[in-house]
Amino acid sequence: MNKTTDAAASPSAWIELPHFDWTPLMTDDTPTVRFGKGETLFSQGDAVRQVYVVEEGRVRLLLLSAAGHEKHMAIVGTRGMVGECSAFLDGRHSVTAVASSDVVARPVGHQQLLDGMARHPACLRQVLWLVNVKLRILANQNLLLSQATAAQRVIHHLVQLADTYGEAEKEGGTRIGVAFTHQEMANITGLSRVMVSNVLIQLHEQGLTDKSKSHCVIRDMQGLRQRAAAM
Repeated sequence: MNKTTDAAASPSAWIELPHFDWTPLMTDDTPTVRFGKGETLFSQGDAVRQVYVVEEGRVRLLLLSAAGHEKHMAIVGTRGMVGECSAFLDGRHSVTAVASSDVVARPVGHQQLLDGMARHPACLRQVLWLVNVKLRILANQNLLLSQATAAQRVIHHLVQLADTYGEAEKEGGTRIGVAFTHQEMANITGLSRVMVSNVLIQLHEQGLTDKSKSHCVIRDMQGLRQRAAAM
C-alpha cells in the first residue's frame, strides 16, 4: 500500500488502513463485536453513541433518500473507522453503515473518542485524515455521477485503487492490493453489476486490465489514465 500522503492525494473509495493504530482509544475491556454480511452497524439519523474500528471485513457507507434510494459513499476495511464523521456535529449519524462482508469491529464510545483525540495527537490526526478523505471521495463521486459515462466511472475508480493500493508485478503491470467485488464496484459507481462486468470485460479484451486470482491487474496504466482523464 502507498503512503498515507499518496492515498490522500488521490483517495480511493475503498479505505484500507492496516498501519493505523487506534489502541490509545481502547481499554482492556473494549469488546469485539461481530456483524454478519448485510447487517446494519448503525442507521442514518441514529444518535451517535459509539463509532467502530473495523478489525476484519468491510463496511459500506451509504446515504438514504426519503424515498429509500441508496447512494453509496465508501467501503471501509481494515483499521478504518466508521461513524466519526457525525461525532462532532448534531450527534446524529449522517450515513448508514452496513457490513459488506462478515465484519469484526471494536466499538469506541462517543465521549471516549473525543477524550482520546484530545489526549493523543496521533489519533486526532488519523480521525482528521479519515474525515478529509471521505470529503474528497464525496466530491469525486458528485463529479463522476454528474459528468462521467458508465465506463469512465469504473475506470476512474480502478485508477484510484491502483494509485492507492497498487503493487508492481515482476512480469509488468500493477496489481491492485484490494480484492474488490463487482457488486462493490456497482454500489460505488451507481451502476448495475451487469454493467460493471461488461465494462471490466471490455477493458480486459482491450489489453488494459487482467486478473490474478481475485485481484485486478492493470496492464496499461497510461492507457487507463488517458481514458479517465477524457472525462
